[in-house]
Amino acid sequence: MKSALVYLLLTRLKAQFKEMVRKPARLIYLVLVIALFAITLLGGGEAGGATRDARELPALAGAFYGLMFVILVSAGFKNGASMFTLSDVNLLFPAPIRPRAVLYYGLFRQLGASLLLGLFLLFQYGWLHSLYGVGVGILILIVVLYGVSVFLAQVVAMAAYSLTSMSPRRRALAEGLIYGVLGAFLVAVLARAALAPGGMSLSSLVDAADSPLFRLMPVAGWTAAMLRGAMTGDFIMLAAYAALTAAFLIAVVVLIARYDHDYYEDVLRTAEVSHSAITAQKEGRVAESAPANVKVGKVGLGRGWGAAAVYYKHRVEERRARRFVLSPLALVFAAVVIVFAFFMRENGALPVFLMAVYMQMFSEALSRFGRELTKPYIYLIPESSFSKLLSALRQSVMNGFWESLVVFVPAGLILGLDLWTIAALVLARWSFTLVYNADTVAEMRLFGGVSSKFLTMFFYVLLMLLIALPGAAAAIALGAMGYPEALCYAALAVLNVPMALLALFLCRNMLQCAELNEG
Repeated sequence: MKSALVYLLLTRLKAQFKEMVRKPARLIYLVLVIALFAITLLGGGEAGGATRDARELPALAGAFYGLMFVILVSAGFKNGASMFTLSDVNLLFPAPIRPRAVLYYGLFRQLGASLLLGLFLLFQYGWLHSLYGVGVGILILIVVLYGVSVFLAQVVAMAAYSLTSMSPRRRALAEGLIYGVLGAFLVAVLARAALAPGGMSLSSLVDAADSPLFRLMPVAGWTAAMLRGAMTGDFIMLAAYAALTAAFLIAVVVLIARYDHDYYEDVLRTAEVSHSAITAQKEGRVAESAPANVKVGKVGLGRGWGAAAVYYKHRVEERRARRFVLSPLALVFAAVVIVFAFFMRENGALPVFLMAVYMQMFSEALSRFGRELTKPYIYLIPESSFSKLLSALRQSVMNGFWESLVVFVPAGLILGLDLWTIAALVLARWSFTLVYNADTVAEMRLFGGVSSKFLTMFFYVLLMLLIALPGAAAAIALGAMGYPEALCYAALAVLNVPMALLALFLCRNMLQCAELNEG
């Protein structure tokens, strides 16, 4: 039966290769991605050596890997892992193949998918090389370690769901154990940095993250230690922590394979949910996600007439879907930018602002505004298209303001900026809420018929750059003439707003006919 699974895996690879050859568009995408990476590689190679402490990179990478691990494992407690598709459920599970062999097949395929997820890190070569002197070999290791951390999270999520899905008490104990161990290590590292002779500072944090204490932290410390060993040429450290990671992985897999509970039952719901999401995306629909337990509270919109009803509908949905003022994902993105500001405080506000705008692209892509445009209700409201777009934008704009405050008030204090510059950064980041949402409308109106994810993202980024170009050019010109930094960011914000509104106005006829957003 093992040969049947090997044959299935090789046949899938062969079919994917033939599909790429038979569809030149996919081959063009691959060539374009390789060309973009080559440009990034050549452009980054022109910079000089490292300008910052190289020990910061393993600490940043380990923290990022640990954050991804916690997020995926947390989701796994509720939904399990998505290692199998609905076709596997229908074909592999009923087949006369041992469940353990099917498990290993799913793990092997998931490892390849996890490595592919880290390919976006290849395009970070420029700033990694200029700041830390990173070479191509270390960059590839960063991608591999990202894939390993995601794969470990998927395996642990599957084990956690298998062991705890039948007992809420057991699930609470497992969550407390995992979060307690990771939290204890994190508190210990922060305490060591705070108790250093100079107190809590960047250098003390780096020293604490470069210690054996942090390297013993599961996943985050292990991956940071492997990266540190590769960067310093300490191959004993690299091999030791790679062996520790492999031993942990083997132990979890053996636990899943030998546990009496049938893991087939644990992956059915996840496979069905994943299949529904993929089907909805192919049909041009956006699957709405909601918490398992929704507190309804007040019923009805309460206010709103015509297009304004869309705004109050979003307010009700936001109130029912979250626990805090901001969504958990927005808080995570804000925390990432604030930590980035702490590490980059010697380089000024520009890198932090660029990082905030980059992270905002992902948060705005998940906003309710984009999902609203895929539903039929907004097309049926008997008002002008432009007023309907503005009403649908109100909740996203409000969320963008609070997110900007949460990001740049603490980040500005960390950077030591004055109040005028902090206010200008908040306004500039807030203005990109309009830019990204106008970009969503323009992309759907002009390129809605494009099914390729890569081309969709390419056009999305291209249109965003075009909308923000006047403001960016004005900010650069004012900076070159020696004007204060606050005025530069204010100019960017002031010009972003009319450009975004102009893009919305030019593409407003998309809401006159539901078929127009299909290309």
